[in-house]
Amino acid sequence: MDTSAAAVSREIPVQEGLSIQEVRGMADFVRIRYLEAGRGRAGHPYQERWSGAGDRVEVSWKVSLPLDRTQAGPSALETYALLSIGPSSVFISFPDLDVGDSEGIKTCNRVADDIEILVTSFLTNAKMASLYFIFPSGPGQAVRDVPASSSGIGKEVMKRIFSGNMVNLYLLIMAVSFVLFYVLGDMAIFPVMGIQLLALFFSDRLALEVGKVRPTADRPKVTVVSVSVPPGTQRWITKFGKSIMPDINERLEKALAPDAHDGSQATAAVEEALASSGFRTSPGDVKIITRDVYGLVRGVAARFRLPVPRIVIMNKVAANAAATGVSPGRAAISITAGSLEDLDDREFSSIVGHEMGHIKGRDSLILFSVTFLLYVGGLYLWLPLLLYLGLLYYIVVFAIIYGVGKVLETRADTQSVVNLGQPAVLSDALADIGFRELYYERYSPGVRLLNWLRFDPHPPIYFRVERLSRLASTGAQIKHATLVSMRDCTLGFLRALVGG
Repeated sequence: MDTSAAAVSREIPVQEGLSIQEVRGMADFVRIRYLEAGRGRAGHPYQERWSGAGDRVEVSWKVSLPLDRTQAGPSALETYALLSIGPSSVFISFPDLDVGDSEGIKTCNRVADDIEILVTSFLTNAKMASLYFIFPSGPGQAVRDVPASSSGIGKEVMKRIFSGNMVNLYLLIMAVSFVLFYVLGDMAIFPVMGIQLLALFFSDRLALEVGKVRPTADRPKVTVVSVSVPPGTQRWITKFGKSIMPDINERLEKALAPDAHDGSQATAAVEEALASSGFRTSPGDVKIITRDVYGLVRGVAARFRLPVPRIVIMNKVAANAAATGVSPGRAAISITAGSLEDLDDREFSSIVGHEMGHIKGRDSLILFSVTFLLYVGGLYLWLPLLLYLGLLYYIVVFAIIYGVGKVLETRADTQSVVNLGQPAVLSDALADIGFRELYYERYSPGVRLLNWLRFDPHPPIYFRVERLSRLASTGAQIKHATLVSMRDCTLGFLRALVGG
């Protein structure tokens, strides 16, 4: 962890700004969950001061410092923290902290991390109460994606399957395969091969079913209308979203010039459209983001010297992306609406670069081959071992599959660095997306090992962030992405195993 004085003062990213209600809500959240709860080294008394305009609040409180200190006097045992929350920024600092006090800097860094996790939790909870209306820009009519009263079990299963790196799909197929084996016996190998080959060959088309909006060269831009609503209203607008979307779209087309982006005029138009449908919003509840999704993906694909994959936008608030496809020529990338809202162009491109790393490495084909080999081997080549080990065999199989998945995820990070040359940007994007997990891994060393052992195709976020940060600082040239990734995953796991 950085122990310099500069690392203590910290600006916490707030995308698209905060409404006045959200500023007040965040201040109350920090006060109740942290200050009044007496968490960490924060204590009373605290002071709260609002700006004259009533849109910014400053909260200050005492921070207790470690007792085994060299400084003399009571003042050496405490400092004070200053948290400033406004519409466009959240900033925490420790104005009177001694820049030469390394132990004090460590303590204040922990306090800053505590505040950042609270701010992140508040923003995440606020986003979960948001509804997205998504539509492609461009002339003529096109399919839009609006909040639906029920997306169906099948649609939700598809989203879960294709929100990772295809491990979930192949494990599901493996489970079906074992059922077929017990029903059909040795003849099950033929339908099993057919199912797995079809799933692999058409995985790019299946992935497109997770959303309705699919940016293309003719319609490169995507507009996301984010509406923050309370739970009761959320159920209402979800139920009637399809009926009000045409009105929102019509008003947006009138409010925006062909190449314009979001602005106050467009926001007012959306608010008016919602009000005409019986739903009234407060200032700051409606946000509009327009992104050139196809152009950004095309730029990344060009750096990889690969064709532009098919693109689909998932109507989900979490920032995420996933890639699938049997080859670069038959690939698809799914991108969540939350990514368009939360990530800037450089961060977005770095995340897309990670997914292009999966496509370049034909990771879907590798995972298919591994799972199919383990299925065939377990039932036809080393069946006595399966019968002897029983449940333990499946645990070993899952460990192998997820272990391969972790290496492939690390290699995708590596390919993004090799082709885009932005390890620090990808590191920052991953840290923002996974800050909650990163926080617990940082201050609970035992969690690090558990996150390596869990059945998740992704390595721990701390490992990915630290690795990318190291690559950014050293500028090391990577010649063999696969070998480097295998080595780093092995060393990362061993360090977690010995508590390093």
